[in-house]
Amino acid sequence: MAIHVQHGLRGRTGDEDARFCARLAAGLDVPFCFWPVDVATGRRKGESLEAAARRLRYEALLALAAQTGAGTVVATGHTLDDQAETVLLNLHRRAGRTRGGIRSRRRDGVVRPLLPFTRAEIRAFLALRNVPWREDETNENERLLRNRIRRRELPALEAASPGTAARLARAGAAWTARLDELDRRIDAALGAVGAPLGGPWPRGAVTGLGPEGAARLLVRAAGERGAVPGRVQVACAVARLLRGDAPLAESFAGLRISADAHAVRLARGASRP
Repeated sequence: MAIHVQHGLRGRTGDEDARFCARLAAGLDVPFCFWPVDVATGRRKGESLEAAARRLRYEALLALAAQTGAGTVVATGHTLDDQAETVLLNLHRRAGRTRGGIRSRRRDGVVRPLLPFTRAEIRAFLALRNVPWREDETNENERLLRNRIRRRELPALEAASPGTAARLARAGAAWTARLDELDRRIDAALGAVGAPLGGPWPRGAVTGLGPEGAARLLVRAAGERGAVPGRVQVACAVARLLRGDAPLAESFAGLRISADAHAVRLARGASRP
């Protein structure tokens, strides 16, 4: 089954994309689902428009997978170029090693089968078979950092040193493997004390993870709520937790982190330890 998630942000062009996808699916004899989402209304406080669209898109994809039946996976079209861009994007944000790259398979069943291939290779494959495609014109908006990386930085790096994109993609995969191992340690520690990923967590369990593990726990827990904390913000919160500051209560990427001598909590809105 093919699904097109309509974000409602691009007007007539977005409608034309939806009709194109429906025609393509019909021509390939593939069942088609059109799923509109209201990004403007569903956007959370402090959440960027891009982050809200991504969150709602994946919610739609996973909801359809759940309706389709057990064992259904969601396949997206991320490429090797997307992987390289993500690595550069995270480096710009000074969060490269704490974010990793794009995973070929996520825990929720999302898979990226095209990750080993470049966009050029995929376009050539489609052209050879006379399969049409559409380009999203918002990818030309260089006010967005990812688009500047895509249109300027990565091509310049590739021209200066051919193979840069592939090397960045390998680095992203290596960082991701390292984070996966760290996540396994975090999950084991939480399982040992019966604490969920979203918290609350015994303070001793958090500090027992050390600086890197505690930081990764906060990033993951915030990510479950659609928040993306900055590196400095995470480092500050972890330092206060490991130093033993109590009580602790401060904003955290649009959320609220609080702690006393016994527990650490991460929640939306105002919170007291």
